[in-house]
Amino acid sequence: MNDNLKELSYSYKIVNNTIVLKRKIDIAQANNQTVQQLIKGKVVDMDGKPLAGVTIRNIDNGRQAETNSKGEFSIEGAPTQQLSFSSVGYETVNNTISNSNPLTVQLKTANNQLEQIVVIGFGTQKKKDITGAIATMNTKDIEDRPVTQLASAMEGKMAGVEIVKSSGQPQAGFSIRVRGTSTITAGSNPLYILDGVPTENISELNPSDIQSISVLKDAASAAVYGSSGANGVVLITTKRGNNGKTLVNFETYQGFSTIWKRPKVLNAAQYKDLMTEVGETTDWSKYSADTNWPDQLFRMGHSQKYQASVRGGDEKTGFYISGSYQKDNGTVITNTVNKVNFKVNLDHQINKIFKVGTSMSYNRWYDVDIPENTRNGVIMNAYLGSPVIGIYGDKGAFTVDPFYTDLDNPVALATGNEHSYVNNRFTGNIFAEANILPELKFKTLFGYEKYNNQYRSFVDPFRTTEGRKYKGMAQLDQQDNQYWMSENTLNYDKTFNEKHHFTGLLGYITTKTQTTGSSISTQNFANPAIHTVNGGSMITRMPTAKDATITTVSGIAKIGYDYNGTYLFTANLRADASSVFGPNNRWGYFPSFSAGWRISNEGFFEAWKNTVNDLKIRASWGKVGNSQIPAFAYLGLIDVTGSYVIGDQVVPGYTPITLDNPSLKWETTNQTDIGLDASFLNSRLTIAADYYAKKTVGLLLDSRVPYSSGYAKVLRNLGDLQNKGFEFELSSRNFVQDFKWNTTLTFGLNRNKVLNIDGGTYYDGNIDGRGNSTIAKEGLALGTFWGYVAKGVNPETGDMIYQMADPDAGLQTSDMAVIGNATPKFSYGMTNDFSYKNFNLSFFLQGVQGNDILNATRIYTEGMWEPRNQSAEVLNRWSPTNKNSTMPRPDLNTTEDNYNTKISSRFVEKGSYLRLKSLTLGYTIPKQVLEKWKINKLRFYVTGENLLTFTKYSGLDPEVSMYSATNQEVVSSNMSPGIDFGTSPQARTFIVGLNLTF
Repeated sequence: MNDNLKELSYSYKIVNNTIVLKRKIDIAQANNQTVQQLIKGKVVDMDGKPLAGVTIRNIDNGRQAETNSKGEFSIEGAPTQQLSFSSVGYETVNNTISNSNPLTVQLKTANNQLEQIVVIGFGTQKKKDITGAIATMNTKDIEDRPVTQLASAMEGKMAGVEIVKSSGQPQAGFSIRVRGTSTITAGSNPLYILDGVPTENISELNPSDIQSISVLKDAASAAVYGSSGANGVVLITTKRGNNGKTLVNFETYQGFSTIWKRPKVLNAAQYKDLMTEVGETTDWSKYSADTNWPDQLFRMGHSQKYQASVRGGDEKTGFYISGSYQKDNGTVITNTVNKVNFKVNLDHQINKIFKVGTSMSYNRWYDVDIPENTRNGVIMNAYLGSPVIGIYGDKGAFTVDPFYTDLDNPVALATGNEHSYVNNRFTGNIFAEANILPELKFKTLFGYEKYNNQYRSFVDPFRTTEGRKYKGMAQLDQQDNQYWMSENTLNYDKTFNEKHHFTGLLGYITTKTQTTGSSISTQNFANPAIHTVNGGSMITRMPTAKDATITTVSGIAKIGYDYNGTYLFTANLRADASSVFGPNNRWGYFPSFSAGWRISNEGFFEAWKNTVNDLKIRASWGKVGNSQIPAFAYLGLIDVTGSYVIGDQVVPGYTPITLDNPSLKWETTNQTDIGLDASFLNSRLTIAADYYAKKTVGLLLDSRVPYSSGYAKVLRNLGDLQNKGFEFELSSRNFVQDFKWNTTLTFGLNRNKVLNIDGGTYYDGNIDGRGNSTIAKEGLALGTFWGYVAKGVNPETGDMIYQMADPDAGLQTSDMAVIGNATPKFSYGMTNDFSYKNFNLSFFLQGVQGNDILNATRIYTEGMWEPRNQSAEVLNRWSPTNKNSTMPRPDLNTTEDNYNTKISSRFVEKGSYLRLKSLTLGYTIPKQVLEKWKINKLRFYVTGENLLTFTKYSGLDPEVSMYSATNQEVVSSNMSPGIDFGTSPQARTFIVGLNLTF
């Protein structure tokens, strides 16, 4: 047997009369084999403190693990294999496995932010290797400032990202503009992606659940989202579980708020003098009150929040569960918001190959808003309400104006309409991942969002004038929306020879959105105890209903390459088809390219490395699309409410309302970006600068057609729009010892211009009783105010002097001209964080410069063109004894109605401001004190919001825009920013809170 096996690579052994053959292993060959073993170790920071939640990845075999609460980990590996250690906020480290076991690895804080891992389209990437323009925020930026809405935390913190608030109501909507407005008729809000699923509204999110926010600003970054990326993309990632000790967190705060500037109005005696002067008389003996309506309408606001979360897991399963309740009573009576949030994130590693997970959230929103931005809104009536009447008259009914017997007092206007809005929203996804190979991963995800909202209103048939007139009124509006998506992606990530790094992505996505809604109004209520619409015996308008569906299909491809972190390249291609476009142009194709060069890695740069430790230049170009138009937009639509009467019978009829356009196609935006990233002095100072040029072509515009056609307009692809700008961000670590001081600066400017809109002119920004106030025209920027040019007050007549082409012909519409622009010349923000031992102090300054505001409120409060109260400013009005006044004489009962209150430069003011947005002082109880109570962290803080405002604007607040709410018409939101028309001001708030973790 020995002779037979001598020449073969086998040996033998006799076991229980059985010959067992065994293959011989060559010693050299055995040494080259990789023997997997369990590698253990610990990850600490530079102070030797353990780090939990650090991701450890074996680059060679694809295995992954996370550190526990003690910083410990275990992972399969073998000597000479490489482990990658990464964690948000720390520099990524690669470490070769040696024979020494366990390992100890130190991670440095990524203070320059270039080493941080950030979320990008369909993945993550080191910030230093990004070749596009991406702005980021992490959980620390949000936790340090208690905010009611997520957008408030983003304001002023990201260059090129503008947050426009519609008003100071706690439930007020906002508009986010990424590098300016790129459209006129189509939607201009960015695409919001929450844990991989698009969502329409981020106002309802709980800021405490957010882990990170990434805003994809340039086309190269956003092109992977093709059809929806023209206005930028906001990627929101929520907190997830980790391998470590289960942590329970509880946080709460109480806040109190007031308006920082109160309206000043005429008192009863001054009001009577004004009414007498303009020829309005009544029996004043019947009116003995002297009511200051701002004092009756404004109050001390109160906000409170309670949040609890549980976070933890083991080597296979991670979980994050949270719930919160928040209530905000605004600074105006009846104004309130209640929010309830629940969040669950689960991840489970089934085995070495398969992983599954889910993200689910439920939000319930309830609010009672106040009427604003109208002549009969609450803020406007704080000025206009007659001071000679009280709140209640005979039999508990509200009092009415002395000169308008059908107009109730301001408190009645605020409280007489009992109304509320409720929205329930569920958003979630389930996913599965398969590591086919260490470098190849497949992921499938199903996302779903459903929300339904309901608006109810009821006007009592007895208490108010309007209620008595119609014997009670009720309204019910309902809407239901469902969205689902199926996403399948294949990711490739491989490094060859430690220098050549390749990435790839293929994906296929389908989505469907279905919206239904209805509305009905009734009146003539026999019983005031019944507040629902069925209590009214008369339908006041034709009930309405809608049912619309939008579907999309998308394919994506992406490749990336970098050589040793020095030469970087990325290319994307996305193809989208959307049902909102005609069959001739349903598909849109959106490519992009970006490249970067890390100069600091070159040999010739070695001499400067001690000063400039990182320097990268980058450039990108891409094309993105916009499909934010209604369903069936390319079809000719009909109105089903066209019934008519024949004889004594009602016959149903249908009325065509829009022309069809089967050639309707994508609105596309081409963008070029050139940027620079640098860090100095061992990353103590970092900067990022970008120049961009965007051009939107094929604008989706409602084009006018001859009235002889039977139609007024048709949606077409007409016109081009341009945005150019510059952005700059700077971060510095000024002191780094026991006393720490960090500073962040952001700066952005944007120049917008309408290049052409089919040779036409569009007007918008309607002011009640005065007409449109903004214009879109070739060569002008969006947000341009249009009106008459005021030259002061004629000292002889007391009337306004306007610029006229022909004074003999009088004032003509042809005399109207550009009178201002709402777009700031630049915006900026500065954050300073100080800490010493257990104390921390931070403040945040934010401002804009060079913008105008149309203070349309003054048309009513200083116009003196109707017999209502006025602002105290009219005390200096023109009179025969006060001819040098800048305030014209009253407009009431003049020969030409409203001559002195036309939309003009008289009401356009400088809107620049600098605001101390936030000031926070906190104290964290020392750990040695908390250990006996098994508490990890206990922090107390006090915060002030909007403490100081420096501005020349005469209105209640410079940070308002009546058409920027989410429920406003899209065209007005795009064309008419910067209008103040009885808009609620921002509040000054003081907050006391605590954060407890155990």
